[in-house]
Amino acid sequence: MPNPAVGAGGSDAPAGADTVLVGTFNTPGGDTPALANAGGLVRTTGWPEHANAVAGGGPDAPSWLVRGRAGTVSEDRLYAALHLPEGEIAVLSPSPGNDVGWLTSQRVPTGGANTCHADLNPSGTWLAAASYDSGTLTVAPVLEGGLLGQPVAVQAPDGSGPVASRQEAPHLHFVLFLDDDRLLVTDLGADRILEYSLQDIVRNGVGTAPGDTAGVDVTDCPPSWVHLLPAGTGPRHLALLPQLPDAGIDGQQLAVVGELDSRLHVLDLEATAEGFREVAIVPTHGQDQDPGSAQDNLPSHLVVSPDGALIYVANRGRDTIGVIRRAGTPELLTEVPCGGNWPRHIALGHPGGAPTLLVALERDDAVVGLPLDADGIPEIAQTRITVRRPGFVLPAS
Repeated sequence: MPNPAVGAGGSDAPAGADTVLVGTFNTPGGDTPALANAGGLVRTTGWPEHANAVAGGGPDAPSWLVRGRAGTVSEDRLYAALHLPEGEIAVLSPSPGNDVGWLTSQRVPTGGANTCHADLNPSGTWLAAASYDSGTLTVAPVLEGGLLGQPVAVQAPDGSGPVASRQEAPHLHFVLFLDDDRLLVTDLGADRILEYSLQDIVRNGVGTAPGDTAGVDVTDCPPSWVHLLPAGTGPRHLALLPQLPDAGIDGQQLAVVGELDSRLHVLDLEATAEGFREVAIVPTHGQDQDPGSAQDNLPSHLVVSPDGALIYVANRGRDTIGVIRRAGTPELLTEVPCGGNWPRHIALGHPGGAPTLLVALERDDAVVGLPLDADGIPEIAQTRITVRRPGFVLPAS
């Protein structure tokens, strides 16, 4: 069958396709930066045969990078969620004369602690960010030229879950715009997906903010919907799933990776009175004799093949990639080695022209590339680059 990770255009590599940008968890002011010139961004090039880390710089601890949307005011910018005790969003501008290729044009506080994820709405006019430790959702307008305006922060409603060490309070981990107004936020701490209306947040935040936290307006805006997941799920990351008419999947579906239960939850986005309807639950790894293995696995990120047929999930405890097939009854197709220790983030790309699953190995101080075979299954890592504490990989577009 054709490789589902290749997509339109086949394996032709665009200009600069041998470059992958890496976000790292460097310690601000530490003695061992990602590269000698410090900063949390690392530019790697020469993929796949001569791959090497060639430059470092930028802001500290960019745990997530968001590309500006083509044809909008955000175009040509990068937005970085900074995983710092006082969380921020950095706006990055292209700088061909700079070694790493990007310069920080603006830093905007989120009002939250350890900001771990961000997303732009489809029109590129608003950015939303989640801060894990504080359970804070922050939104900010994108102004002409791509810089951010005054941010507004919302605190998640009280909640908890059965895993006492991880679910003592709300912990927001991922944000996803469904359209220009509807915004989903995973709450790992309370086994739920919070749905907000952007306009409700903005309306409540204008002139009615009860306070100000480090330059951020703070407002009290309840979610418009709370979608509950099974107790102990620990929802971490989300992915919209394309329709598969040939497989009888015509409605909109959402994939949710459970960090605490090591399962992928497939939800129907047509909400019922109880919220999103669960379509399927699939383990992210092969089952073994140890019932506690799921609790120690802690899946991180998931990506979907361009044709929507396969879902790839990174398993940190087992150091594997689970490959889930959607057609028919969703099932775990296979589980393959990820190439190292603690795969924090994965991305599909064509570095050097070949369809590849890129893996940031946070505890192995390395980024690896797993070639995809004709069926889209990751093979043994063929490329490995030393990068200290990588947490995010962004292949060239």
